[in-house]
Amino acid sequence: MEKPLTFREIRYKEKRRKILEHAARIFAKKGYEKASLEEIAARLKLSKASLYHYIKSKDEVLYLIQMEALEEILAAFEKDLKPSDKPAVKLEKLVTAYINTITQKHIIGALRQQELILPKKWRTKIICLRDKLDSKIQTIIQEGLESGQFRALDWKMSYMAAIGALNGVLRWYSPQGRLSAKEISRSMADFILHGFGVDQDE
Repeated sequence: MEKPLTFREIRYKEKRRKILEHAARIFAKKGYEKASLEEIAARLKLSKASLYHYIKSKDEVLYLIQMEALEEILAAFEKDLKPSDKPAVKLEKLVTAYINTITQKHIIGALRQQELILPKKWRTKIICLRDKLDSKIQTIIQEGLESGQFRALDWKMSYMAAIGALNGVLRWYSPQGRLSAKEISRSMADFILHGFGVDQDE
């Protein structure tokens, strides 16, 4: 059993999350390269010294935002999952968790940034967590094929097409766009499931 957080620890986590949210908005507006810690601190009315109490570098900000996003996707999926769910339902829930997370304003900008610019120690952790997410998608696809609910001429090619479609949302999504996050997740799930021969209307 995990030890409960103290009030000080809770306040620290809340403050750091607020810093990450503001930083992500600045990254989205100006780009990672042009953003600065000074600007992040000014947006929050903090001194740079105070900011350093919560984060140590701009690279760390990018790393924490990306890790948080991946963790949120996995947590949201696991929370909504039921033992009785069939592969198509599992895949739809995973797509929904993914879209709902990446379309949040406080992370969309940072997720557009390439993790390749980060130090190896952080880049490795991000890739490891992303691989965990990819593994869940592949497992669901395999379950669907084995049960006969999914069809695919080449499952790996279909899997890569699905991943490409999901990652593409990062490039074109805008909070001011025509569709809401909920509508996008429904359309994306419908598109991917049709690719595996699943008709949700049946």
